[in-house]
Parts: sequence; C-alpha cells; structure tokens
Amino acid sequence: MNILKTCVFCAFLIACGLSSFAQGKVPINEPDHNKPYLFADLPDHMPLRVSNLETLFNLEIGAPVNVTLSGNFHIIGSVISKSPEKDLNVKSIVIKSINRKGAIFTYTKTVKEDGTVKYLGRIISTRNSDAYEIVKEEDQYILKKKNLYDIISE
Repeated sequence: MNILKTCVFCAFLIACGLSSFAQGKVPINEPDHNKPYLFADLPDHMPLRVSNLETLFNLEIGAPVNVTLSGNFHIIGSVISKSPEKDLNVKSIVIKSINRKGAIFTYTKTVKEDGTVKYLGRIISTRNSDAYEIVKEEDQYILKKKNLYDIISE
C-alpha cells in the first residue's frame, strides 16, 4: 500500500510540474535600427589628437570643455564625472556633449607597470545608431565609427 501511495504522489508531483509555468516570456529589447545617425557628417576613421586630451584630466566636475578630437571634430560640453586621483595609473573622465546632443564622451588613460600608456574611450548616445570608439591601429590612436549595437546591447 505504501508503494502505491508513493507512486500516486510522484505522479501527482509530475503532473503539477508539467502543468505549471515558472516563467513567462522574458521581454527582450530589440535593437532599433531606425534611430537617426549622430555622426553622419563625419568620416568612418579619424586620427585622434591625444596631445589635446591630456589636459582634460585636470578639469573638475562641472567644468566647461571645448576640445578638438580630430580635424574639425570638436566636443563642447561639461565634465560630469572623473576618476579619483588616488590611482595615478588610471585616469578617466566623462564629458556630456552639448554640440552633439545626447552624446557622452568617456576617455581613459592607463599606465602599465612597464610605463606604456594605453588610451580607451567612446562617444555614445543611446538615442542614435552610430558611435565612435578609440582604437589603436598601426601605433596611432584613431576614432573609429561603429554601430551602437556593435558596442552595447540593451
């Protein structure tokens, strides 16, 4: 009789498990490929003027910024965040642009133990389809245009 009760109880648990739904469909944000382009007037690759950007790390939060990144490409805006000055090997700054509406420019300088310097950065607006990323090609830093969804996923 105990075996029969155990079998009936197991069958009941299996039936409950098969008929219940633990989760519904998870909502996924599909990429919106119809967003406007923020950098349509600029080329796909531009040499980055790293020497112009070194002074950015001395600015305080809220300070106005007007810096030439490449040729006739300028970022005008204000500093909204910066890294603490404790770590001398990593410096980072975030600038909100007013001349490229909604764009955020992040720029980071890292100094490795052997003294080599590496720069990273992006100019992104989630309201637009395109973005720029700082990449190193042939010992030169450039701004490379990318699709927003190649960089981030929502």
